[in-house]
Formats: sequence, C-alpha cells, structure tokens
Amino acid sequence: MIPLREKAHEIIDIISEKRVAEIIDLLEFLKIKEELEATSEIFNDKSIMELIKKGLKEMENDDVVNLEDVIEDV
Repeated sequence: MIPLREKAHEIIDIISEKRVAEIIDLLEFLKIKEELEATSEIFNDKSIMELIKKGLKEMENDDVVNLEDVIEDV
C-alpha cells in the first residue's frame, strides 16, 4: 500500500497546473482550519491558559530572564 503523501505526490505530478493551484488553495484552507482547531484546543485547556496568563503577568512585571543570560549559563 502506498503511503498517503506519496500517493498525493503521484497524483499532483500528473494533473494540470490549474488543478494544482486548486489543490494548493484547498491545502491552505485545511492548514488554517487545523491551526484554528489547535488554537481552540489551547484556549479550552484551563491549565495551559493559566500558564499563559502567568507568563504574561511575569512579562508585565518585568520578571523575565534574558535569553543571552540563559545561553551563557549553558
């Protein structure tokens, strides 16, 4: 059985440029849809949202560590 991505490449290789452009539009739509679903999962996860809020509050209070300082310690 051919893996799905490999099969998709085979099909794309034999269809017209016009259809490839349509496929790209569809893939971009699906990518955005997947990103929105992932974002929604984050917003609905209370523990992640608490960590984000905590991090934002730390940034507001300037309670952060410079990346350069972290790199120096490694």
